[in-house]
Amino acid sequence: MEIPDIKSQLTIANVLHYYSLKPDKSSKMCCPFHEDKTPSMQIYYKTQTAYCFSSNCKTHGKSMDVIDFIMYKENCTKHEAIKKAEDILNPTTGNKEISREQFLTNMFTYFRNAINNFKPAKEYLEKRGLDFTRIEIGYNSGQFHHGERKTEELLKQALEVGLLQDKGQINTRTGEKGFSPFVKWCICFALRNRKNEVTGLYFRSSHKYNVCFKKIGLLKIVVCTYFSIAKRNIISIQSNLFLYELLTLFLSIR
Repeated sequence: MEIPDIKSQLTIANVLHYYSLKPDKSSKMCCPFHEDKTPSMQIYYKTQTAYCFSSNCKTHGKSMDVIDFIMYKENCTKHEAIKKAEDILNPTTGNKEISREQFLTNMFTYFRNAINNFKPAKEYLEKRGLDFTRIEIGYNSGQFHHGERKTEELLKQALEVGLLQDKGQINTRTGEKGFSPFVKWCICFALRNRKNEVTGLYFRSSHKYNVCFKKIGLLKIVVCTYFSIAKRNIISIQSNLFLYELLTLFLSIR
């Protein structure tokens, strides 16, 4: 890739995220190129550059673009920094892309754990008489693609399965591409196949101003779950309880 191509595609926010560096709300951070107890590096998202104001820094007096930043961070030549920038843009880590089922399983596990962190979700379930400690219910706050969880692979697969939508948004502060969560503030259920793999996620809004279903109605979950249980011959008190609670939720929809 040519240098102009790299600079047009690789943002300073991408580079900082790659090195696990996070500026504060004023776009300042401790400089990674010298001992820095108070933030002396300023990030300029509009120009995609960084500048350290400390006279103790080897970069002092130089406004660094993304390639310069990589060069100093890797302590390498400019040619090597360009190659590294290409790797950041097009990672070739050799890691296998996980299957759709595994990705959905990972996301549902995250959604299930999220219930404990959101009081409104727990209160909503309590009002509906649903015990999330006994049946599998998750909650999507719409934050799963932020912070340390944000990776190119997660964004790619979340777009593929429909958990994120690309509406052409741009973060005005960082210059990064933004994505909209498809089902924000929703409780969710997992639909599994005979191998007990998660093959789909179904959502019910818990927001009082948005009580519509996303993608598919809960009735289909009830029907599919019933036939799945019947085919596997695992009718039990637990499965009956699960179906009962799903039907209770379905009948409560207004």
